[in-house]
Amino acid sequence: MDDDKTSFNVQKTAYYNEKGLFIEEYQIFMNGRDSIMCPREDFERLYKIMGIALSDRKETEHGN
Repeated sequence: MDDDKTSFNVQKTAYYNEKGLFIEEYQIFMNGRDSIMCPREDFERLYKIMGIALSDRKETEHGN
């Protein structure tokens, strides 16, 4: 049933100063609750780590 699925949302906030884009922050919500908030660089690292973890599971399932 779809009502039992976990819900994820990402909110991106950009901050600017006189030189332009200063920082981007990403806030990740799970089931409407705050989970983590981090700058873009940390979010990119998290994304990479999650990709490695997901790939590892695929390799295990396929015997590679």
